[in-house]
Amino acid sequence: MTLRLRLALIGVAVLALSSCATSDENPGAGSGGSAAGGTTGSAGTSGAAGNTGAGGSGNSGGSGNSGGSGGSTSGAAGSAGAVGAGGSAGVAGQGGSAGSGAGGSTGTGGAIGAAGRGGTTGGGGQGGTAAAGRGGSGGQGGSAGAAGGAAGRGGTTGAAGSGGVAGTTAGRGGAGGMAGTTGQGGQGNLPAGVTSLFPPPNGQNLCPDPPLKITFTGTPTLGSSGLIRVFTSGGSVVATVDLAAATVSESIGGMTFAVSRPVFVDGNTVSVTLPPKALAYGMTYYVNVASGAITAPGGAFSITDTNTWRFTTMAAAPTNKTAISVALDGSGSFCSVQGAYDLVPANNTAATTITLGAGYYHEIIRVNQKSNTTLQGADRNGTVISQTNNNNLNASTKGRSLFGVDGSNTVTIRNLTIKNLTPQGGSQAEALRMESCDKCVVRDATVISLQDTLLWSGRIYANNVLIEGNVDYVWGTGAAYFVNSEIRTIGRSGVLVQARNPASTYGYVFVDSKLTADSAATSNNLARIDASVYPASHVAYINCQMTSVSAVGWQLTAGTATSSLRFWEYKSVDANGNAINVGSRLAGSQQISDSQATMMRDPTVVLAGWQPPAN
Repeated sequence: MTLRLRLALIGVAVLALSSCATSDENPGAGSGGSAAGGTTGSAGTSGAAGNTGAGGSGNSGGSGNSGGSGGSTSGAAGSAGAVGAGGSAGVAGQGGSAGSGAGGSTGTGGAIGAAGRGGTTGGGGQGGTAAAGRGGSGGQGGSAGAAGGAAGRGGTTGAAGSGGVAGTTAGRGGAGGMAGTTGQGGQGNLPAGVTSLFPPPNGQNLCPDPPLKITFTGTPTLGSSGLIRVFTSGGSVVATVDLAAATVSESIGGMTFAVSRPVFVDGNTVSVTLPPKALAYGMTYYVNVASGAITAPGGAFSITDTNTWRFTTMAAAPTNKTAISVALDGSGSFCSVQGAYDLVPANNTAATTITLGAGYYHEIIRVNQKSNTTLQGADRNGTVISQTNNNNLNASTKGRSLFGVDGSNTVTIRNLTIKNLTPQGGSQAEALRMESCDKCVVRDATVISLQDTLLWSGRIYANNVLIEGNVDYVWGTGAAYFVNSEIRTIGRSGVLVQARNPASTYGYVFVDSKLTADSAATSNNLARIDASVYPASHVAYINCQMTSVSAVGWQLTAGTATSSLRFWEYKSVDANGNAINVGSRLAGSQQISDSQATMMRDPTVVLAGWQPPAN
């Protein structure tokens, strides 16, 4: 072999070795993939991992042909290409170009924790895993774990969604998953014998007027002493309910009331109504219950620490004052009816609807100069306003009603029940008082008390209502027009109506309605009046079905019937549709003519020109 040929062969070998050295020593190093991300790129062919860098991609090697041929002599190394912890270098490019391990896709957020009932903890959302980006960039952090399931009524409040698990060590940007927001689905770590608390432990963004509710595994009993208190997070007492106090004084709707002990047992749930406006927006509170205040089914019960029952109210009052939601489970803007009415401006002119969720609202309500409002219950029988109020507690017609409306026009109440809990003999106790209420409507509602259930004056229209009571339980100055309704005497025989209207107006008119009674009320009068004081009293029953009505039908407590007295009746029938014998009716009462009956059927006649809305 000639010397020239030998030198040529040596040169080729040197070039080949140089190319291989470039590919081995300087692959483009991918930045580290996350531990939980996609598969980390494997090391470049024959090449060692690049030096650790801050996630930068390495410079590519030469663009030689596969197999390493044609690479640049130096095969520039990816000097900044960091291999993230746990990730090896990316595969070398053909001919020494930088290999870039394909990173995993970004971790998704955790699933929403399911709402548990009866104390089952809603599963927190797991954090997404971090993933390495292409070219070695760090995977993004896991998305936030979603909150626990929505609050369920009865205290099945979900535990907070657990924080998203942080992305494990990754290349640049592998941030940890954000924490899930506090859930209101299932509850855990409750006191023994308790299935739920409301407000939910660690609940966030809650109404500023919540009742306190403790649901047990069985029926609890109330003690005769012991304090239930609400504290600020700093330890200041903002509300106290003393089981030893028979009454408390509260300001409601601009008027002071004596309120009977505001603690109730609804099945297995103890419900405590806090004083109005006791809590503020944007505050954290905790609740303590002293031993002896409540006895659980299994024995003594108390909460005395600062952590078991904590919650935070919403940051600010709602800005929308024309569509207001109220719900006992905290899903509305308010948890009390009075709280919602308090948001409505005085002398309101905008049509405003207050939507009331199902449940028992134990509160006295006063609506003062809040016109153009509709209170709409979710369920006629399941949405119940109930509390005790009467003349013994608050000695005036304005003070003794459960639900009072003053100086307000175009007020509608519908699809709910209002029940005054005052027992028989507990004095006058209106369930629904509407005075000076012009163009007001009560529809698809049940109103219950015993003595003086309704006190209505103004122009009021009632459609498909059930009114229960036994002593003058529909009364006032009128005018009021009832249609397709039921007036039911309960508990004892009594009197339905006492109309104190002047001669210039009509009083109380019942059209196509039913007068019924329970087994204790066997002989009831249609109306009574002191004719010497109210000689023009007006009550009319037009095509009504009557049961358990006395033969005389009407009653004068004093005075003599004159031509001014308007005790009217037209074609009354019994439960089977047969005409009632009215031959023994009170002298001075009248069986009116067809033309008079036609007049009385027209609400615009009874209500002085106002045509009530069809729906």
